[in-house]
Amino acid sequence: MKPLFRVQQRLRSALSSLFGRLLLVIVTAVFSSFLIATLVWMQYIQSGKEADAIASVQDLAISMASTVTYFESLPREFQHIIIDQQRNLGGSRFFLSVNTDYVDYESIRDNPLKQRLIDTYRATFRERLGQRVGDIEVDFAYPNTLRVFNTGVLFSDLPSRWVQNNLIMNPPAPVLVAQMQMQNGDWLYLASLMLPDPYVAEGISLFTMDLVIFTLILGAILMVCSWFIVRWLTRPMRTLSNAAMALGRDIHQNPIPETGTFEVRQTARAFNVMQRRILTFINDRDLLFSAISHDLKTPITRLRLRAELLEDTEVRERLNRDLNELEHLVQGALELARGTDIHEPVTRLRLRPMLEAIQEEVAVLGRTVELQMPQDITYAGKAVALKRCLSNLIHNAVFYGSEAWVSVNNSAEAVHITIVDNGPGVPESELEHIFDPFVRLESSRSRHTGGTGLGMTIARNIVHSHGGDIRLRNAMGRGLEVQIILPHE
Repeated sequence: MKPLFRVQQRLRSALSSLFGRLLLVIVTAVFSSFLIATLVWMQYIQSGKEADAIASVQDLAISMASTVTYFESLPREFQHIIIDQQRNLGGSRFFLSVNTDYVDYESIRDNPLKQRLIDTYRATFRERLGQRVGDIEVDFAYPNTLRVFNTGVLFSDLPSRWVQNNLIMNPPAPVLVAQMQMQNGDWLYLASLMLPDPYVAEGISLFTMDLVIFTLILGAILMVCSWFIVRWLTRPMRTLSNAAMALGRDIHQNPIPETGTFEVRQTARAFNVMQRRILTFINDRDLLFSAISHDLKTPITRLRLRAELLEDTEVRERLNRDLNELEHLVQGALELARGTDIHEPVTRLRLRPMLEAIQEEVAVLGRTVELQMPQDITYAGKAVALKRCLSNLIHNAVFYGSEAWVSVNNSAEAVHITIVDNGPGVPESELEHIFDPFVRLESSRSRHTGGTGLGMTIARNIVHSHGGDIRLRNAMGRGLEVQIILPHE
């Protein structure tokens, strides 16, 4: 079942892409058009073959009617002389014999067209001879099993000069055999091929093996050509998609080529402009925060020194507390800026050692983190940023509760990390505000120590920089549940 499930997943993934859907549409349209055209063409050929076969049968019926009229006008002893002369001269379109009784033989397999040809022969024959027609038997047989005389002689045993102009084909083609009892009691025997296509009496199949092989070969050629065409058309879109994913992961790259159709070129041009503006903004922001850090630390240090010179102890302590809070705010702002740092390279990192290191850090604080991870998982990400994200979330969980449970699962699409605490939870109306900068939900998760309220914001920015998503909900019977989804490349 697992291989089948993987195939279904890959097929679903392929059909969810523009390349897969466009390829499916083109292949389906081309192949359907070809199939419909083939069916119409085969139907036309079938109609033509049926019309030719009916005309051939009518011609044979008219010839036999003329032969019957001619033979009945001859004395009985002259009939065999005429037949012998015909055979010795090399035969004609059909083989003739006169027998005292009906000659039995093995007919070919029945099919609708065969019955139509027999009915047409009888109708034409009766139309020619009218009331003079006695019993007439018409059917089709293969020459190698066809008896031509009452004695049981097979057609294949006859001298070749008797049948050199008719009935000899390889592979053996069905032969129309008509027998009619004349007025003198003898049976006139006529055997002939239907021209131009004697094999039509076997029935006409729309889907022959040759046609199936031809269709499969042409279908394979169409699929290969369609694959190359669709790949050529969607390559600029795939490049644009990869560039957007890289930008979402804060990976700096050169401008993408502005190639393809007009719409794709316009989109690529707009993306390059957007990427250039975003990177410029991020660089300007980094410079701004660096400047703020440098410019604020100096006056804060001066104020701290001046506070130490104050003689009033109470005023000095209040001023130091205000300076500490201001310093925490500056430090938090700088950490928020580093949360989306674009300069850290992406590497293959192991999640288990990272989480176990955070687990040990929490244990030093006297709190417990239970880790559930069936197997070690590697992920392509920014090691420092990702550890900061998980550390913020886990420390936040154990701060508002005494325990935290961390479970990690891996799928073909993404890594799923779930962090649950046993704290008081968060009101549903406040869940969407947790990620806002400098927000502290005092009413639901009171603090006893300082903080800037940027930990959740930093964690969310780091997850988003990896192209992932982070979700919050109140777990049933526990506290807050944080779900992190980190997609694979």
